[in-house]
Amino acid sequence: MAVDYRVQLDFQKIELGFVKTNDDSLILVRVAVIDVKPTGKTGPFGPEFSVDFVVGISVRPSERAKEEIRDKPTIDPSKPVEEGWMLIEILDKRYAYEEITYRAEDLGDFMIRVEVEPIMAAKNTLYKLPDNTPLYVVRWVPKVLSKPLKHGEPA
Repeated sequence: MAVDYRVQLDFQKIELGFVKTNDDSLILVRVAVIDVKPTGKTGPFGPEFSVDFVVGISVRPSERAKEEIRDKPTIDPSKPVEEGWMLIEILDKRYAYEEITYRAEDLGDFMIRVEVEPIMAAKNTLYKLPDNTPLYVVRWVPKVLSKPLKHGEPA
């Protein structure tokens, strides 16, 4: 029997985040909730949930950043990149978030919000990607919030 997960998850709000770096590049950040499962435990704030989510980035490198790696070899995707990393300063940032309504017959409706805050960024100076752009990575910290909703209340 197939389960229709859309009955339990109602996607409400999505906000892209960003990182502006000291090499004048812009990194877009997106978080996406995949699934929510009650843990069966209740804490001081109500039922606890296990929330599965993914984070992705899209880089818009500056011309200066592209010029820095113009003559570098293309990365070999079959090998890990361990050398050539340089920390880059985050000049400005905004966290990304997604809010959903989780519906559980036995618990009621909950607003689940996942926020990710970019806290560090690095780029590789020894290799370039196949599209001739630098390889960037972002380290982020997640924050998961849940709030019970009254019947019919939007998230």
